[in-house]
Amino acid sequence: MAAPETTASILADLNDLIGLQPVKDALARLAAVHQLNAKRAAAGEPVIAQPLDLVFAGEPGTGEDEVARIVARLYVSLGLLPEVKVAEVSRPELVAATAEETVARVEAAIQVALGGVLFVDEAQLLIPTTAEDHGDVAITALVAAMEARAGQLAVILAGPTDALRLIVEHHPGLNAAFEELITFPRYTPEELVALFEQKAAALKIKVPTNVLAAVSEHLVEVHADGSFRSARYIPSLLEEMYARMATRTTGASPAELKRGFAVEDVPQPAAATLGDTGVKVGFTAGFEAH
Repeated sequence: MAAPETTASILADLNDLIGLQPVKDALARLAAVHQLNAKRAAAGEPVIAQPLDLVFAGEPGTGEDEVARIVARLYVSLGLLPEVKVAEVSRPELVAATAEETVARVEAAIQVALGGVLFVDEAQLLIPTTAEDHGDVAITALVAAMEARAGQLAVILAGPTDALRLIVEHHPGLNAAFEELITFPRYTPEELVALFEQKAAALKIKVPTNVLAAVSEHLVEVHADGSFRSARYIPSLLEEMYARMATRTTGASPAELKRGFAVEDVPQPAAATLGDTGVKVGFTAGFEAH
């Protein structure tokens, strides 16, 4: 049986992530508070209780899901939760056509996550848009579960800051979690380049210096446009470049294939298009990112 992970090793993994310095600082502080509480409690001294529930505020594609998995590991290492598991849900898994069905869906999600972390992604989509919308019912049921199962479950809400503040205004039970708001910053162009290098390396595709320079120019330009500043853009860019490389190397020898990407595989920034949701990225040059 593998030895249990230490808090220090988990924080080291967190620090290895590209960017996200405010997140790293906040979680290190959070871990320190829980460690101090454990020492004081063991000595019979009073502590300032620290909720396990968190709010991740930021745009989609800034690493929230990856950090949620680290939080689950962190809580187990600190003795705060029994299992390293994350149940990820969003509106479709929580909201149904009736209030009763919605409560049942929330309870089912809670049961799956019990003992670990329930990660509610894009929580802003739970805000009702019509009188028949049961998003509010889902939030109320989540708040009740957080209160009833304190110490057995950690709920993490992720979404844009303004939308999350609106949710808290209507559900005061979330105030404690909102005190532990952790802000996820947008990635800088340099951080996006580092993410690209990391993912290309994982695919074992070489990125020559001139290609990396072209990728950097591409990312600087789309970042300045303001539309593509999340990590979700990088897989789409890689898939587009992979498709271009495939077309370019049709009939190529194994030796030629080992050369990796070429400058002509880097698309023009103007070719990038936002999907209807503002998250999916496509390229007008003829290939669609999936």
